[in-house]
Amino acid sequence: MTFEQPTSAQWEQWLTDCQTIGVTIPAERLPWFQRFYTLLLTANQTLNLTRITAPQDFLDRNLLDSLTLSPLIAAGQRVVDIGSGAGFPAIPLALARPDVTVVAVESIGKKCRFIQETAEALDLTNLMVLNARSEDLARAGNERESFDVVTARAVAGLPTLLELCAPLAKVGGRVIAMKGLNAEAELSASQKAMRVLALRHEQSLSFSLPQLQGSRLLVFEKVGRTQDAYPRAAGLPAKKPL
Repeated sequence: MTFEQPTSAQWEQWLTDCQTIGVTIPAERLPWFQRFYTLLLTANQTLNLTRITAPQDFLDRNLLDSLTLSPLIAAGQRVVDIGSGAGFPAIPLALARPDVTVVAVESIGKKCRFIQETAEALDLTNLMVLNARSEDLARAGNERESFDVVTARAVAGLPTLLELCAPLAKVGGRVIAMKGLNAEAELSASQKAMRVLALRHEQSLSFSLPQLQGSRLLVFEKVGRTQDAYPRAAGLPAKKPL
């Protein structure tokens, strides 16, 4: 089946917008992003992965928004995306940054299969997929406090999100919460969570581009080990936020 692709002009503008936020995408890399769009729309017909499917919305709200993380990630770092869903921000990051390793964590099997099949179709050897809940992953031991960067988009309120993310970040690493216009209010409500989970609020980032006016990045440094009691058992961080 043939799907409407963004026009050449839209892709060119997207490349310029990427540069504005500090991300350089070589023009020869565009076919991979275009193929990703086709794969997503094809799978979305049966899997209901995302409601953001219009060409311009895909460029701005899925790709560009995901790549706002990139300037905060150093070469060679390990990044984990919690609750990756349809693969955002994991897949765009892996496409744009072959110099980093990205791990997509998703509890729903059909979404994991889509991410895995996309990684194989695009030959993304730097993208791995784990079918797991973040609570279980952090408590299992092998991945606990092993990632340089832990991020999540549209997963939970910030106190809950920090409990899910902090145990996976290494000491000295970062937790980056992808949030919206209510970010500062959520930050104010997360003081206890930061204290308990050994996190320090490093910075809050907003963006000048009109299409990113609703996007906020809340960046936290992991300043000490997270107590073994956290994260609590699956479901508790959301039911009883810190």
